[in-house]
Amino acid sequence: MRQRTLNWILLAIAVAAPARSQSADSFMGAYEGVFHADRSQNTKATAKVIAEGAGYYRVVVQAEPLSPGDPTLQFEVFGVQQGQTVNLFGRANSQRWQGTIAGEKITASPGYYGMSLELTKISRKSPTEGKAAPSDAVVLLPFAPGKPPETSAWNGGAWKPQDDGSLQCEPSKGSITTKQNFGDMKLHLEFWLPLMADSFGQGRANSGVIINNIYEVQVLDSFGLVPSMGDCGSIYDHTRPKVNASLPPEQWQTYDITFRAPRINPDGSVTEKARVTVDLNGVRVQDNVPIEGATAGHQPGKPPVNAATGPLHLQDHGNRVRYRNIWLQELKDARP
Repeated sequence: MRQRTLNWILLAIAVAAPARSQSADSFMGAYEGVFHADRSQNTKATAKVIAEGAGYYRVVVQAEPLSPGDPTLQFEVFGVQQGQTVNLFGRANSQRWQGTIAGEKITASPGYYGMSLELTKISRKSPTEGKAAPSDAVVLLPFAPGKPPETSAWNGGAWKPQDDGSLQCEPSKGSITTKQNFGDMKLHLEFWLPLMADSFGQGRANSGVIINNIYEVQVLDSFGLVPSMGDCGSIYDHTRPKVNASLPPEQWQTYDITFRAPRINPDGSVTEKARVTVDLNGVRVQDNVPIEGATAGHQPGKPPVNAATGPLHLQDHGNRVRYRNIWLQELKDARP
C-alpha cells in the first residue's frame, strides 16, 4: 500500500473516532473463548483489550497450541470505537483481520478458510481483596466500605480520604510514610489505578510501595503488557515479575508481600541481603528474591542504601492512585 493512501486511511479513522472521557470503560478487560484455526480445528483463546486513547484500543490475542510442541499463537489487532461498538482491524498471522467488540463479545475473522475468533468478556478479582486483618496485625489504613479511612498512622502528603473507604494520592502533595518503623513483615494492601488511556510507560497510573523507605515494589497500570523491571509486580528497576498478574485499571488489586529485612553489622556491612516474596492479585510474581540495595527511586543519603528497619512509604508519582485495607504482621524471622 502506498504511504499516502495509508496516511489517508489513518486520518479517516482518527476523524471518525468519537471523543470519550477517561472513565469506566466497558470494552477494556479480559476475554476468553475459541480460536478457529480453520473449519476443522479449534483451540482455547484469550484476549486482553487495552485502552490506548479516547476511543482507541489494542487487543492482544493468545491461542493455545493446536498440537503438542507447537508454539503459543499471539498476535495483536486494533480497534476504534463507534457508538456502542469497537470496530477491529489489523494485519496478523499474514492475514487482514476485521471484527467487532460489542455486547461483551469479540468476533473477528480474516475471511480465510474459516479462521476466526469468538470470545466473551470475563470478570476477575483478586482472591485476597477485602482480606480482614488478623488479631495480631498492625492496621495502618483501616477499611470499612462507605466510610472514609482514619489516617493517623501516616505522615506526609495531604492525601484525600474517600467515601469508598480508600485514601487517594493527591498529585504534588507528596508521598506518605508510616510513623512507625518495621523490619520483617507480612504486608497486605489494596490499590486502585485510574484509567490513563492517553498515557504510556511510567506515566500510566504510577505509584509505588516502598518498604523500609528503600525497596520499591512498583505500582503501575501494566494490564496486558509483557512486563519489565518497571512494571507492576516488579522490584523497581531490579527484578521483573515472573508473570503479568495485573488486572485492568479501575478495579481493586492486591499486594501480599513477605519481607525479610537485611541483616546488618554495627559497622553497616550487610551479612544477608533483604529478600521479598510478592503475590499480585493472588499470583506469585516474586519468589524470595534477594535485593542488592536501594532501588532506583532511592534518594542518596535519605535513607542509607540498606536498613534493617524503616517506615512503609506510599509514593506520590503524580497520579490519583488509591489505597485501602493496609495492614501488616510483624515477624521475628521472615522466611518468604
